[in-house]
Amino acid sequence: MRRRLAVLLVDALGYELAARTPGFADVLPHRRPLETVLGFSSGALPTLFTGKPPAAHGRWLMYRRAQPGVRTPFAGFHGLGALPSRLRRSWKLSRLLTRIVERRGVRGYFSLYDVPRELLEEFDLAERDDVFSPGGLPGGSFWDEVERSGIRWRAWSWRTPEPEALAAAERALAEGPEDFVFCYTADLDAVLHREGSGGAGVRERLARYDVWLRAAAAAAAARGEELRLVLLSDHGMVDVQRSVDVMGVLAGLSSRWPRDYLPFLDSTFARFWWRSDDARREVRIALGGLGAGHWLGEDELERAGVRFPAHEYGDDVFLLDAGVLMVPSFMGSAPLAGMHGYDPAHPDMAALLACDREVPAGVRGLTDVRAFLEGQLAWLRGER
Repeated sequence: MRRRLAVLLVDALGYELAARTPGFADVLPHRRPLETVLGFSSGALPTLFTGKPPAAHGRWLMYRRAQPGVRTPFAGFHGLGALPSRLRRSWKLSRLLTRIVERRGVRGYFSLYDVPRELLEEFDLAERDDVFSPGGLPGGSFWDEVERSGIRWRAWSWRTPEPEALAAAERALAEGPEDFVFCYTADLDAVLHREGSGGAGVRERLARYDVWLRAAAAAAAARGEELRLVLLSDHGMVDVQRSVDVMGVLAGLSSRWPRDYLPFLDSTFARFWWRSDDARREVRIALGGLGAGHWLGEDELERAGVRFPAHEYGDDVFLLDAGVLMVPSFMGSAPLAGMHGYDPAHPDMAALLACDREVPAGVRGLTDVRAFLEGQLAWLRGER
């Protein structure tokens, strides 16, 4: 009997959301929550593919501080600050800058969002290469093992629209020579941001994935194949309860950026590189009094696997409480119904692993997924 493997990785499909959806993915009865990493997909996906925490593989948040002597994709952008404010915020400039960055060899996912254009040259993109490809992560990843295995495989990532990717993966299982088919989609993540966990679009997406999984299982059975199905996610999503204007708080202080400090304001993180002790003291007191989050200590960063001694992701990091959204931020100014990037201990932040076979007891977090998937490759090769 021919053996085949299909993995569907759905960004932001939390364990709790799946559990609250009656009948969802019942074709995969063996499931469990996976502890995600502190942060976003920019850190979670490399952790899933390498089996290492962000501090070990080097990828945490999308933007990090530019390091001395390292040429970044934003080199030469310092003159953008001289442009009129209206032009700096224009979509035409954003499109032009995005094309320049891509021409400079960035193959990974990135967006300029609302990062102040005059600050871009201060930063670097952590994900220069494609984390879904062999050679895309330092020290090797699951994809390097797939390439070495000799298994016939094909994968679809964020570059392919979800309907097209799901249809192509279904055709590959029905007609193609591939032994291993992998499909990643970020559509649910976008809908959850827009609608929250109770949205009609969320239910529609979950129904779509459920239909795909059932069809794949039924078609394989009809062909007499032994197909292993795996459903994965990298993190969950928390419904937003309120917002906080961190940028407004900073604007009311005597310390000013970029003169006294350099900030990066993610949706749930406020990160700072200090130019003076006075600025550090003033900002820490101001944000600490918000009643909406806390400053991450070195021990907490260490436990989360995101302590970077070179401080490329911030000298100090302030994390918002679960359900609190920073509006505006460098990620945008629109209110959202759902967000992630909170404390991984929050129940709705847990990722999901579901399979049609028993999952080993030791698979508990994203750092365990690479070994689990490589075990499935060994099964494909007849070694298990």
